Amino acid sequence: MSLTVQTLELTPAEEKAARRINAALALAPRLRTDGWPLALGQRLNGMVSQAAGTVTEATLKRRGVRVSNTTIAGPGGPLPLRLLEPATPARALVVDLHGGGWVVGSAALNDRVTGHLAEAGLTVVSVDYRLLDEARGVWMPDAVADCATALRWALEDGLPRFDADRVFVIGESAGAHLAALAALTLRDESLIASLAGCVFVQGVFDLSATPSARAANTETLLFDGPNLARDLERLLPGRDEAARRQADVSPLYADLSGMPPALFIMGEADPFRDDSRLMAEAWGHRASATLLAIPTAPHGFQHFGAPTAVLAQAWIRRWIAEISG
Repeated sequence: MSLTVQTLELTPAEEKAARRINAALALAPRLRTDGWPLALGQRLNGMVSQAAGTVTEATLKRRGVRVSNTTIAGPGGPLPLRLLEPATPARALVVDLHGGGWVVGSAALNDRVTGHLAEAGLTVVSVDYRLLDEARGVWMPDAVADCATALRWALEDGLPRFDADRVFVIGESAGAHLAALAALTLRDESLIASLAGCVFVQGVFDLSATPSARAANTETLLFDGPNLARDLERLLPGRDEAARRQADVSPLYADLSGMPPALFIMGEADPFRDDSRLMAEAWGHRASATLLAIPTAPHGFQHFGAPTAVLAQAWIRRWIAEISG
């Protein structure tokens, strides 16, 4: 049981380039949840996902990555999966859970941040889990069930199908939150021993809001900082602060006994940086954990073209290779 903390080293040129992107982000509108037409946003999300997937599929194929889509039986019906397969036999199988605040995002939109894994000889299975749906009024149990189903399938059917010998799960932001809850579900089913490791990129692990989320202000990049804690509260209507700290929704408060090794990627300019730090510390009390701090990195930094994205992705590949032996 241990925690290793490291900081990504940047050259002066890399840091300057990253700060230039942050300066541009500072001029962009902040993400808000109040008054946002969810249904319209999700329709637009679907159209953008389809278009982006067509573009990235062509790019990945030119790099020798096979791209396909399939479905498996899910708890709410067919569960869509997007497969990125390397040209050579896969060294491991990676189940990917996209971010998007639990309300948008898709497997296809994640091609740009998972393609490097397939190019490095890993098969990627990206999951289109069910998003928040105001009409149904139920979302978190659905999303967790979908993600746990995909992990279960990877361990039971995916390994022989792709001739891989290890399974990892990687999640970003909301996807990291769901990855933690799904892994805990498998632990409770006595299946966790087959999961080689977890990669959590800028996860949100406390829906009652960690200190850094509560301290977010008008200078916070990407988010409406002063209302960030309230935005988290809106995800769980009817639950007070104590109830939002329950382990079924906030994995920071779960019993982490028996979990596999984990890598946590923390952006130093991310208002959710305390989520990564505190979760890594809690994980390290029960299992092996590594916390990699990324200087200058705001939330979602992998998507904005900063040099820190390429460097962090290389770190993730090396960590998976080390765990795989």
